[in-house]
Amino acid sequence: MLKQKINRGFTIIEILVVIIIIIIFVFIAWPNIQSWATDRKVKKEVYETVEFIKERKSEVDSGKYGMTQVVLNRQLQVATMSPEIFLKIYMRPNSPYPVHKKNHTCGFMNNGGFTRQNKYDKEDFGVYVPDSNVHIYPSAWHVPIYSVICITKDGSIEYDKPHQIGRKKSEATGQMVDYFVFCSKSNSTETTCKFNSKLDKRYMIELDRSQNIKIYKYNLKKDKWKLL
Repeated sequence: MLKQKINRGFTIIEILVVIIIIIIFVFIAWPNIQSWATDRKVKKEVYETVEFIKERKSEVDSGKYGMTQVVLNRQLQVATMSPEIFLKIYMRPNSPYPVHKKNHTCGFMNNGGFTRQNKYDKEDFGVYVPDSNVHIYPSAWHVPIYSVICITKDGSIEYDKPHQIGRKKSEATGQMVDYFVFCSKSNSTETTCKFNSKLDKRYMIELDRSQNIKIYKYNLKKDKWKLL
């Protein structure tokens, strides 16, 4: 005789085990998944900003511009200088900006031979951008209010007012570098997002005069920036 198959439902104990597993997932695993997802969104905007700067650098390296300035704030503002004007200011006699030529510095945006590229004048980060997941530092809520980089082929030019921008000594190289910090909107505000705030899910980019970029992530437990 063929043995008959016995069909039965779940026992109460089996159902309770499933419920317990779900509860453990909700209270332990799910918050970690949410934290990972939030951190990933911040990281995405960091790497998008890095790529934006690299694109501006490639335009200078290709000869399209003699110099490009990028202002790092809630807006990634851009001003460019033609190769002809760059040569006139920095390479030839009777420079229209002799102080910039002598000190190897650049002015701000429309000053010093730059032309502002208004197509980039939009809010990229912060409370006015629902699609953005970050607050940034420096910003208009702080002093300094922005970081400014002047991109040339040889990295010979820097912003003429370094005391007004986000600049610090790099722990990796000991050189003065510009920096830009990204904080998650999930645990920060525009006023609490700072270089030295004790908040996790923070990233920082460092840029030297040649626009070599380093990316750091803040380790809350060790209270230290870690190079990625």
